[in-house]
Amino acid sequence: MRPWLSANSKNRQKSAGIAALVATALALTGCQSFEAPGGSLTAEVDAPSATQALQRVNERGLACWIRSGDRAFRNYTLVPELDTRSGDPRILVVRRGNVQGLPELVISASGDPVRIVTFGPLTNNRLSARINADVLAWSAGRQDCA
Repeated sequence: MRPWLSANSKNRQKSAGIAALVATALALTGCQSFEAPGGSLTAEVDAPSATQALQRVNERGLACWIRSGDRAFRNYTLVPELDTRSGDPRILVVRRGNVQGLPELVISASGDPVRIVTFGPLTNNRLSARINADVLAWSAGRQDCA
């Protein structure tokens, strides 16, 4: 103990120590928040049909990624292929101005229950966790942008 410290000074030190401990605990719990994993996505979603799930994703993707001017997606555009007679409905994410080129991302849906799959170069990109979270939320009916 330090005999020269007053009782008020000791209480202030104790309060400062407790505040530091609480701040550290809050910071650590903030690090544990859920984030959708990056990489390719394969997930079952609650949707009436594969086409309806992708219609939701296409509408929100256009609004939230493309038309909003989102900087992360400014070099891309969406090409929906929802009315397919052969194969599963899908959405292609391609480079803006190169809609005939190879897709950077494919979002495909099939089956009952509906299963959504994503693949392509963007699944290895820093955007993949955000893309996965958005696709899952929008296919389930969420309307807001992340």
